[in-house]
Amino acid sequence: MALSLSHEANTNNGSESESYIYTTLDDSINTTSTTTTSRNLQQVLHTIEYAAYTAGKVALSTSGQIAIKSTKANIRDLVTESDVKCQQLIREIIEEEFPHDAFLGEEDVDLSGDCSAASSAALDAVLSGGGSLSLDDDGDVASSSNNDEEEDRLLFIVDPIDGTTNFQAGLPIYAMSIGVVALPSSSSSSLPEVVAGVIYNPTLGEMTSAVRGRGCYLNNRRLQQPQQSQHELPPRTSILNQSLINVGFPISKESTLQASSKAVAALATKVRGLRMVACASQAMAWVAQSKFNAYFSWDLNGWDVAAGIVIVEESGGLVSKMVVVDDDGMTSSRAGVETRDMIITCPCERRGEEGLLRDELIEVLKENDCLDY
Repeated sequence: MALSLSHEANTNNGSESESYIYTTLDDSINTTSTTTTSRNLQQVLHTIEYAAYTAGKVALSTSGQIAIKSTKANIRDLVTESDVKCQQLIREIIEEEFPHDAFLGEEDVDLSGDCSAASSAALDAVLSGGGSLSLDDDGDVASSSNNDEEEDRLLFIVDPIDGTTNFQAGLPIYAMSIGVVALPSSSSSSLPEVVAGVIYNPTLGEMTSAVRGRGCYLNNRRLQQPQQSQHELPPRTSILNQSLINVGFPISKESTLQASSKAVAALATKVRGLRMVACASQAMAWVAQSKFNAYFSWDLNGWDVAAGIVIVEESGGLVSKMVVVDDDGMTSSRAGVETRDMIITCPCERRGEEGLLRDELIEVLKENDCLDY
């Protein structure tokens, strides 16, 4: 039975009681798969779901009604007071429950200059230092150190409102995104791994959640991977023309916008349809739900994708680097939270089609000079 927490919520009609239902992990899933943490991930999931839900109430009450507070790298990259308030709420809820773990939020990072370099530096600082992000007196990235040498720590990576431009305009395509990374100890040879994530769209009421090795869920209902038919159909050699693809619109640089525009032109007559929702975490959630067959983008930040990585992979989809090895063949290896260029594909419908759509997309992008920017 799902756990619930009753609380008061302010609505347009006054104050009324409502109940939020947490995701309960499916006990029927084989949990022998190992992760790099022994922490109670059910408790972690409950905490980040509630943090996202609480921030979502703030966003719902201000979407389309709030002014632009500032811009970051350029006039297209917006910040509102709700971004700041939502991150503060999320951080307070997480740090009350997990005071000794690390935190990285988008609004902690000065992105007014080279935003790609700044976000990568911030992520590197917390992944290597194991502490929360802060800014020094000069506005440069610094990471608080972990002096107690505590093992088995977590890093919470947060985008308080992903899709701020949509949010500020009153469009219902924005989300709270919280990813949880298990940080390896100094004596471990393992790499940081995303072990839990939540993407919450408060307008649609969609809470997409996942825990590594325990499945992917939409509003406390486990998303099942596509079932093979009784008489299996053979794998296809191409599925691109049957696919609905979301294309990223990376606003930080002119070069990434040009790569995106070239990709749209190249794919427009080769696919079932193209979309551009301008919210990376929401696009990844919809790939996990098989609403999109694929999503790809350039110059993504860790807070854009941390939650989506575990959500897509636990749904049965692939999160891959956008890379080509040589002219004779290509390969796309598994992406991580530090990867900036990604192709994300939904669970394949037929056995033997794993990676097929990804490889078809990379081929088109390569042929049309969309991989470099």
